Amino acid sequence: MRETYGRLLPDMRLADLAGKLIVIEGTDGAGRSTQIELLKPWLEELGHAVVDTGMTRSPLAGEGIRRAKEGNNLGRVTQALFYATDFVDRLENEIVPALRAGFIVLTDRYIYSLMARAIVRGMDPRWIRSIYSVALKPDAVFYLRLGIDHLLPRVVFSRGFDYWESGMDLYPGHDMFDSFCSYQAALLTEFDRLSAEFNFQMVDAAADARTVCAHLQQNILHLLERDSRKNFMSRLYNDSTTAPQPTPQEKTQERAAKPADTALFALAAPVAAPSTNGNGNGNSHHHTAHPGQ
Repeated sequence: MRETYGRLLPDMRLADLAGKLIVIEGTDGAGRSTQIELLKPWLEELGHAVVDTGMTRSPLAGEGIRRAKEGNNLGRVTQALFYATDFVDRLENEIVPALRAGFIVLTDRYIYSLMARAIVRGMDPRWIRSIYSVALKPDAVFYLRLGIDHLLPRVVFSRGFDYWESGMDLYPGHDMFDSFCSYQAALLTEFDRLSAEFNFQMVDAAADARTVCAHLQQNILHLLERDSRKNFMSRLYNDSTTAPQPTPQEKTQERAAKPADTALFALAAPVAAPSTNGNGNGNSHHHTAHPGQ
């Protein structure tokens, strides 16, 4: 049965969450979103219903987080609680219902990114863990690991440096480039520690996107081969094909037990033309049904 990391949300049932929860984790620029975009249509082509989700997509808190970050003055405690609200709202109203319906849920980051960001900013790790103890344990966590040397060119030649991704709230006196390197290095250290604690499946994100995707696909297929839903359907099919079949005598008795059907067929049958025997009389071998008979 599915488990949480410690506590249950009110009225949450775990016994009927038949879907699969697959997490793609990693630092900023590791290629998580790209892999979600490749994996979702691939899984759908295999016949699976898929929901994808990610940070700040909650209708309750997502827009508030984006507005709060625009001013570059979001405190670390407020930030941690904002992200926790976003996560719990998506967990209760998006992730759990999808799992209950048998969907595969692909999530671009999970509680581990939120924990790493908060811990790097000096938050108490025990308090952060208590906040996210309601989280469901995923079926798989793929950690796209990308070192600073590979990460820098991706960021510089794509979207450029961002205030929060560069950790400028932690290193306000630093140049943004230096701040980015320090912050991302600290995040990598924390991710590596969380990887050992939560048993992530590490993936070398320095390879091209198609190579990384092929590796993920192979591991996801292995996960789905052990899918309890597949085992259930297999047992159901085997039960139906091995069920005892009625004997010819039982079939005859079953037909004899339906005289009304036979009479109805006779009434609906067309009237046959009389045939003559060798003596020329008009005796018929067919019974003609007349109204009222």
